Amino acid sequence: MDIRRNHRDMTPAQKSAFIEAILKLKNEVPSILRPGRQSRYDDFAQIHKNSMGLGDPIIPNPHRTPLFFPWHRILIRQFERELQAAARDPGITIPYWNWSMVGPDNPFTADFLGGNGDPFREQRVSTGRFALEEQRFQINVWDTHNGDPGLQRNFGNAPDEPLPSTQAIDTTMSRTPFWSHPLGWANHAEMELHNPVHSWVGGNMARASSPNDPVFFLHHCYLDLLWERWKRQHPTEPPFSSAPDFEHARMNSTLIFQAENLTAPWPQTWTVMQTLDTEELNYRYELRDLE
Repeated sequence: MDIRRNHRDMTPAQKSAFIEAILKLKNEVPSILRPGRQSRYDDFAQIHKNSMGLGDPIIPNPHRTPLFFPWHRILIRQFERELQAAARDPGITIPYWNWSMVGPDNPFTADFLGGNGDPFREQRVSTGRFALEEQRFQINVWDTHNGDPGLQRNFGNAPDEPLPSTQAIDTTMSRTPFWSHPLGWANHAEMELHNPVHSWVGGNMARASSPNDPVFFLHHCYLDLLWERWKRQHPTEPPFSSAPDFEHARMNSTLIFQAENLTAPWPQTWTVMQTLDTEELNYRYELRDLE
């Protein structure tokens, strides 16, 4: 059983192993979706770009629908498995970032995810192992035909969308049911917790191809944990619900990760029902993190 934890609870060796696994996936594992043009890491940016209606659009789009949490759960779980395979280390798991920049909660350090973008270098990240100068992390998937090869960030460039506060998280966690437009748990979490983080980090995170920035996976890992917390806080609520106008969002709906007639990123398929229990997907969170 894989156990995910807060990045601040990882040892320096665990953090280094996680970063090295990302770099191996970026440089040593070939793409399935666009062989010869990108890496297996880049496939995840491609999938997400498609899910946002660009490139080869995925139907149904999982964003702003009840599928948001189940779909992203599988996306980051598959990324986690790819990291383990690339590193040949089954102990690699995705940590989460709790959206705090205070002390050890800040993941944007030179020994972990690297820092903010340099305003004198097109907002490129210039510290840490994802800096373009390190020659091991080049962007290969863009929202348009091409773009900057360097990882870009621009912290706080959208002042009207700060990082979610503890109060914002608590307010969202109190909402029920899972889906009810516009104030259900999943609706509110996507709009008020998920979106502002992408905007606050900026750069590549503010684009459809946002998995280009590795913090994408720590961000979505925390959202995934919050779904687990929400289920514990509201045990009488169904863990997933939909609405009549979302005909593709039912318990037996198969989650889609590629456009029709195009290569699938992996041979397995999952229904929404199969995503509801993390242990059925062979991972869990530290018990203290669920409280």
